[in-house]
Amino acid sequence: MSLSQTAYEKILDYIITGKYKPGSILKEEELASILKISRTPIREALAKLEKEGIIVKNGKSYSVIPLSQSDIVQLYEIRIPLEAEAAKLAANRATDEEINKIIKILDDIKNTKENDPLILANLNGDLHRAIAEASHNKYLVDILDNIRIKLKIVRVTLFTSFQRKDEELKEHEDIVIAIRDRDQDRAYNMMKRHEENVLNYVKRNILPILFR
Repeated sequence: MSLSQTAYEKILDYIITGKYKPGSILKEEELASILKISRTPIREALAKLEKEGIIVKNGKSYSVIPLSQSDIVQLYEIRIPLEAEAAKLAANRATDEEINKIIKILDDIKNTKENDPLILANLNGDLHRAIAEASHNKYLVDILDNIRIKLKIVRVTLFTSFQRKDEELKEHEDIVIAIRDRDQDRAYNMMKRHEENVLNYVKRNILPILFR
């Protein structure tokens, strides 16, 4: 494993375990001292985390996406009806090719042997984006993309829990089946229930980690 990858994994672990909370400043020199790694791999790791939407650059330093507990709850609250509407529209408007793509991503999630929370979060993000794209509403796609980026830390932390991983898969299966069957009302209700379950889990289990 390269030094930059080692640094990346260590910093990400610090973020998802709450050592670096939302809004925390990350400095190359300080991280290099803590991790006993030179600044070039640290810089590369930070650039990768920025690209993934987990941190943002502020001048010469970086900070973990600066969200409060209230921000996170509000983002999930508005995400619920938007994701549900995307699923409903997808059940109505998706092409056969788009439905096959959605099913393939679900199969990829089922078959992955990875327990890496970032990989799982990305796969699940791919599924939600494919459903949104199948809604054929470009504004809905853009808004949901923006929300998912803001919630990246929370979504990654979510997949540190094996319990929620199993529940996510079952809920996603129900949603995909409803879309495949062109059942608009069921697709809407299954997605709404899924997002409500996620929000409740975040309140109970994720926010106490990120903000302890």
